[in-house]
Amino acid sequence: MEQAALYLLKSAAWLAGFTLLYLLFFRKERFFMLKRIYLLTGMIFSLLLPLVTVHYRVELPAQLIQETQEMTSVQPSLPAAAAEIAEKTDPLKWFMLFYATGILFLLSRTMIYLFSVYRTVRSGPVNREGEALLVRTEKYTSAFSFFKYVFINPSLSGREVREILNHEMVHLRQKHWFDLLLVEVMSLVQWMNPFAWICSALVRQNHEHLADEEALQRTSDPAVYRAALLNQVFSARLISLSNSFNFSFNTNRFEMMKKKNYSPYRKLKLLLVLPLTAALLYAFASPKYVNSAPAPPAELSIVQPEAITQIIVRGVVYREDGTPFPGVSVNVSGTTLIAITGGDGRFEFRSLPENVILLFTHKGYKFLPLLPPFDKEISVKMVPDPDYVDPATIKPDPSRKLPVVVVDGVITDENEGAVMQRMKDDLGVYNALKPEDAVKKYGDRAASGALEFWSVKKAREMGMKVPLRRKSENDYPTFDGNSYLAFNDWVVSRAAYPEEAVREGISGWARVSYTVDTNGNVINIKPTAATNPILGNALAEVIRTSPHWTPPRNPEMNEPFTAEVVAKFTLPDKVKTAVTFVVVEEMPHYPGGDQALFNNIYENIKYPPEAKEQGIQGKVILRFVVTAEGKVADISVVRGVHPLLDEEAIRVLSGVADWTPGKQGGKPVDVYYSVPITFSLKENTDNTK
Repeated sequence: MEQAALYLLKSAAWLAGFTLLYLLFFRKERFFMLKRIYLLTGMIFSLLLPLVTVHYRVELPAQLIQETQEMTSVQPSLPAAAAEIAEKTDPLKWFMLFYATGILFLLSRTMIYLFSVYRTVRSGPVNREGEALLVRTEKYTSAFSFFKYVFINPSLSGREVREILNHEMVHLRQKHWFDLLLVEVMSLVQWMNPFAWICSALVRQNHEHLADEEALQRTSDPAVYRAALLNQVFSARLISLSNSFNFSFNTNRFEMMKKKNYSPYRKLKLLLVLPLTAALLYAFASPKYVNSAPAPPAELSIVQPEAITQIIVRGVVYREDGTPFPGVSVNVSGTTLIAITGGDGRFEFRSLPENVILLFTHKGYKFLPLLPPFDKEISVKMVPDPDYVDPATIKPDPSRKLPVVVVDGVITDENEGAVMQRMKDDLGVYNALKPEDAVKKYGDRAASGALEFWSVKKAREMGMKVPLRRKSENDYPTFDGNSYLAFNDWVVSRAAYPEEAVREGISGWARVSYTVDTNGNVINIKPTAATNPILGNALAEVIRTSPHWTPPRNPEMNEPFTAEVVAKFTLPDKVKTAVTFVVVEEMPHYPGGDQALFNNIYENIKYPPEAKEQGIQGKVILRFVVTAEGKVADISVVRGVHPLLDEEAIRVLSGVADWTPGKQGGKPVDVYYSVPITFSLKENTDNTK
């Protein structure tokens, strides 16, 4: 029993040492895989090294050793009665009993959790998604992975599901379940040690950083990925053996998602584990008494490691006046490496691959790509961008008054975004009232208009029509036994490039909306306004040949369902869904810069008269694709205000052409781009900003 207690003490000390070292020196570092190896090694060593005892030599004269042996041989033994009393009052026995009770309690709790997950898997539908088994269940509000299973709430949208699967598949591929099993064993063995629980949280936190790092590289839209993470923030993790999508959500996690470079020398901090190991080994070492005539020590053979050859690129960045330029971002093309110039304008990279391009960026200066020489220090001079407009210099109009926000008929001090975030799925009806109607209903406080938010329950009580909200697969019609998303691939695979479009050299993106009625028929097939009619009709013809759809399984979903088919036509005859970049080596730009772009937009925009009459105003954010040909395509509304303003913003942006396309690897590619367009009313005049 004493040996078991001593083992626990040593194990706790080892784990505390490894954990404290991590918290002090490694927690904010970005070499996540190396940190994973450190944490796993620390836990394994904490379980194994207590079994190893290091001895240090203590030389004693021969006579002293003989005297010690004699003294030992004449030690009297305890009487039987005294031994029995000592056994009854031994606190160590009660401590070990309490310790064992804690293990049994935690083990039973884990088994209950496991049984709960097992019942969920057996009772719910399980679908294979690549290497994972997807379980859709309303039992858990937060998405998480458990070994090869991924649990997702049916209320999540299709895009959120894809981003969550993208994230959880990293956990599966990197076999994070092994770490969690080891953490669970460690937590059971050392449940009384607070550092065991801290280490458990650190392992899971690092798992999320690893998954975020790879998922952001695989996703086509990092903004959607971060939005999916925000949507999961208020959900809770289920069990300790699972990886939760929203685990460790804080500002630090978003900071860790940013691509920043770090000096490779920072990894040398891991060598701090050597003095820690030496100190703990010495602390638990036991003396070994030997004769004064020791045997000669064995010779040590030291093997020199082979030299590591590194390709080093270093240089200095200067302003236009020749002074050192700190704070310049230096990116390495095709990698996630990045360096920030110091106060002396210097930067350095080690072990770079060949044929890379260094990309120098700083706000207010032109984007500068450079092929670096590997045999000498380089000097870079940044050139100011005369078209740059600092967003901080754009001040809001203090005289502008916003509409009041009304929730279920009561004026509130919350803003529009806060109300929508709070109500979420409980939002039933949204109305925007023009000033005169708002004053009649809510008084002078609504002189600038009103934004009404009605909950589902209140809207139905007042006889309003509440739109249906589709939350699970059973709420959607299915195409040929598959999700409605498969219909896009079906149409694209059967669409032919129109001969008329080939003759006229027409290419680009095409969007066609369609509606599936309650009987499974495809109706209302319409190309969007921004789609070329010839290309749109080519998709529409295929959509009209669609087989009969299966209505939703949920009988409450008794309304038609509307969606879109999106495809890209590329000359001479390709019809496909193409990859669109978010960040490239050379970003697309409008001739004359952003200022010329906004001048073009505001010179051609027309404030809809009906929107002016209703007092509708606000900022419309559009996302679109600057194609490899320098055209604007695939315009979508990221954040809208009202259909009248949204349509006008799309109309004017559709006429902005002749961009300089973005380039990746020296070749023009399709790149996403975003533009905000602000509509504001002031003293019966319309303005756009």
